[in-house]
Amino acid sequence: MSGFSGERSGVESECFLGREWKVLEQILLTQGPEEISELPITMGDLLGDDDLGTACFYLPPDEVAVAARFLVAVDAERSVADHADELARTFRHGDIPDDHLVVLGRYLKDVRDLYVAADQAGEGVAKLVQG
Repeated sequence: MSGFSGERSGVESECFLGREWKVLEQILLTQGPEEISELPITMGDLLGDDDLGTACFYLPPDEVAVAARFLVAVDAERSVADHADELARTFRHGDIPDDHLVVLGRYLKDVRDLYVAADQAGEGVAKLVQG
């Protein structure tokens, strides 16, 4: 599970990507320079690591702004569709489950929306990544 959270106006905002965070990061890496396209998923200040595959990262407000601008420029549906053949190879017989690409596109939009909201509020984003 990969979780993201930000706080704005006392209301917690969260985004859960499940095990798909790795796929989403690979898609984002093709959308821009690595130092920017890695920001939304796994980059940031390491807050803790349990050495068992779970780590917590914090992205400060200035980097949240960079990530938000990057994500706004990414066409979620097109980016996922562009990777359909590659994604198909990860499934038995190359059959992508119904609506899987739609779900991935929605996850990318959720990440974008969280970063845009955090940026507008001048907040950082904490990320819990379990691998």
